[in-house]
Amino acid sequence: MKSRLILNLALLIVIAVLAAVAFFEPGKEKPETTPLAAIDENALTAITLQNKDAITFEKQNGHWRLTKPFYAPANDIRVRQLIGIAEANSEAQYPVSAEDLPKFELDKPKATLILDATTMKFGGSDPINMRRYVQIGDTLHLVNDDFFHHLTASATDYVDKKLLPEDAKIKEIFIPGLKATLGQDGKWILEPPAEPNQSISDLLNAWNTARAIDVKRVEQPAQGDVIRITLAEGNPVEFFIMQREPDLLLVRPDLGLQYEVTGNAAKQLLSLQKPELKPEEPKGPPAEDEETEEESPADAEEQQEPAESAEPDEEGEEAAD
Repeated sequence: MKSRLILNLALLIVIAVLAAVAFFEPGKEKPETTPLAAIDENALTAITLQNKDAITFEKQNGHWRLTKPFYAPANDIRVRQLIGIAEANSEAQYPVSAEDLPKFELDKPKATLILDATTMKFGGSDPINMRRYVQIGDTLHLVNDDFFHHLTASATDYVDKKLLPEDAKIKEIFIPGLKATLGQDGKWILEPPAEPNQSISDLLNAWNTARAIDVKRVEQPAQGDVIRITLAEGNPVEFFIMQREPDLLLVRPDLGLQYEVTGNAAKQLLSLQKPELKPEEPKGPPAEDEETEEESPADAEEQQEPAESAEPDEEGEEAAD
């Protein structure tokens, strides 16, 4: 029995070693990858994306901003995805001349991405392996096409959907029917005063975290009730309420952008919220020694009557005996 146990343990060890060898493949060199272009993201300051529009980005104070076709804060994550295209693995490289460009659809590129001084032109796809043709200088690259949707996106797809800047510190907030101002003592002054069970903290948190589900360009002048948010730095941010139901539509006229906010977040932006009241716990049955009702004199008399008639019964029983 002992020898069989030792044999089983030895077999388990052998299986574990073989599994480790198969997984880690010691001694096997990993295939080298060749990125499309060597880009230092930290040193990058300007990006141009040419598709059906000319879209330009500039880095300001560590964050990306759209500068064309309109000026607006950019979504840093989406811009990094755009920059990351330069790291795509170039699976094959060939010299290319101007005469060869039409057959790769590079004479009229579907998109052009310029990262500082590096220009990448994106053409058609290899019909066999569906790899994208990319031209950088005089070299034709073939890369797996899992990024093209970033190159064909519109300018509004790159707008930051957050309503206020990431580090916004609100000093004053004005919404229809309410004005809240941060006093020098650090306390908020509400006009009109809030009810005892209402708090400004939920309203401030709602604005600091609010994100739109969609952003669109608007050309016509905005009209509607005004919302004004004064920040510790920079000019006040103003929105016009274009629609309240079923979704909240806010237009920021200085950017010419419309933000769509849905659900409970939309309601929290426009009023002080009352905390939800917890339902009262059902009361249990009264204790045995707890008097639930006061006894009336009639009840007391009824309880005394049997006691008074008890004596004759006992005497009658004794007489019968």
